[in-house]
Formats: sequence, C-alpha cells, structure tokens
Amino acid sequence: MALFFVVPALALAQSRVGILVQEMGRSQAQAIKGLSEELKRIGYQERKNLIIETRNVKGNRAALQPAAGELLRQKVNLIFTTGTSATRAAIAASKDIPIVFVHPSDPIAAGLIKSAKEPTRNLTGVAAYAAQTTEKRLVLFKEIMPGLKKILVFFDANNSFSRDNLKLAEAAAKTLGLQVSSYGIKSTDELKTTVASLRSENGAGIFQIADDLFESEADFLFETAREKKLPTMFNEEAWAINGALAAYGPSYLEMGRQAARLIDRIIKGEKPESLPVERASKFDLTLNYRTATFIGLRFPEEMLKKAEKVIR
Repeated sequence: MALFFVVPALALAQSRVGILVQEMGRSQAQAIKGLSEELKRIGYQERKNLIIETRNVKGNRAALQPAAGELLRQKVNLIFTTGTSATRAAIAASKDIPIVFVHPSDPIAAGLIKSAKEPTRNLTGVAAYAAQTTEKRLVLFKEIMPGLKKILVFFDANNSFSRDNLKLAEAAAKTLGLQVSSYGIKSTDELKTTVASLRSENGAGIFQIADDLFESEADFLFETAREKKLPTMFNEEAWAINGALAAYGPSYLEMGRQAARLIDRIIKGEKPESLPVERASKFDLTLNYRTATFIGLRFPEEMLKKAEKVIR
C-alpha cells in the first residue's frame, strides 16, 4: 500500500532568506554565523535548497527601507533582521512576509511586539532582554572588583529608554549597597567633556546601560577610562574586545542558532504568530586582561575560570 505525505510547498522548493543588517559589527556577524551554522546542521545547503540574500547598509539608517524593498523584489520567503532599526524597516516593508529578528533588549519596550506570547502577524524572533541582566552584571562587577563602592552611569537625558535603564541600574545598585553617580548628557561634545573631567577614584567604576549616545563614543571612553584607571563594565562581548574591562551579555552566536530553528519551522509551514518570541538561552562573561593590566587590576582566579573568553 502506497503512503503519501503532505509536505508544505515552501519546504519542497528552494527557499530564499533575506538578511537585513544596519551595520555589520561583531554582534551582527556572530548572529549571522550562528544562523548559517545551524541552518547547515539542520540540512540546508546554500545554492541547493537555500538562497541567502544579504543587505548591509553599513550604518546608513536611511538606506534600510530601500534595502528591505530590494529583498522583497528578490522574492525572499522570509527576512532575518538584527536590531531595532532593521526590524522596523522590514515590518514597514511587508505585513505578510515572515520576519525573524535577533534583538538585544526588550522587543516590547522597543515597540516591535505587544507581548512575548502574542507576536504580530508576521513577526517572531529571539530577544535578550538585556536590561533584565542589570543586577547580574553589577554582581559580576563587584566580584571582579571587590572594592567597588560606586558606579558612574552615563545616559542620554533626552531618551526615555535610557532614563528607564538608569532607574533599573539605580534599583539594582541599591540592592547591592552601591552608590550611583549619574550623568545625564545631551550631546557627544557634552559626553566627551564630562568623561574627560572624571577623576580616578578608588572604588569607582563606569557601568554602562544601553544608550546609543553613550555607545557612539565608546572608543573615546575606553581610552579615557584606561588613562584614569577606571574599570568599565559593559553588556556585550564586543565591548570587552574593543577595550572595556569586562562585559556580560547574550551569546549572539547562540541567538543566531535559535533564530535558525525558528526559520526552519516557518519554512516547513508554521506561522510566525504561532511561535512566541524566545529568550536568549546563553549569556557569556568576557574579560579583557590587557585592560586590567593597564589599569593595575588583577582578576580574581575564580573570575578567569568563570569567563567564557579572556582577551589577552
């Protein structure tokens, strides 16, 4: 007796996945690497049963919308995005094409979805909810620097998202018995002037909260902090690689793998709205040994063992 199986048409055909990226930094590159590795592991082979179309606008936000339209003209079956701006551009481009995102923070606060359990019609993905790791990062900061008494926090005074992140940092610091000195800034010039005026202070360290204005001058901050012997704690591996003393944040490689499994399910016929947004499953501690040596700090041995990566 012959047996017949119904296989979704999309799974039978060569699938086309579009990738939309605002800027190809390390986090984005790691997410795409994880995506590609996991799709390959599942059984997809480029140019055989999978075509990948990538559009990287190299930091030009104005180019995201045209790039999203270009992917649609390439007849992609699905769009994979990294970050808020790229995801919004994909949402604006189509209400029908499935979109799978990787997001560092809370997609609800970013206005991408209404609820983690109720994604929009054509949207799902993986989110790290970075703000929720604030207390964990502070705990690690204290373990790295047992004499920590005060955190210095910079934030964009004009950004409500940044102000909310400051409140989370203040609440976590209070729980841990740490003082907070916050600096509301409104421009890069004001940021540079304020950072340059800081004095080296025993027991003080710079604690980053997610803030585009602050992060836009990260290189200047790392250089100045080293000169002033100030330790710095950030929220993603890439920052520690670039010069922060330490970082604790999501593994974008693993988030990319999670996204690949969602993409596979969509290709095989499931609807994005039936797939709740997933939380990032892996968080890593990265330590910069060179920065520690420069500012005269010695990492406790247990922290070196705990770290996923040590930059030497």
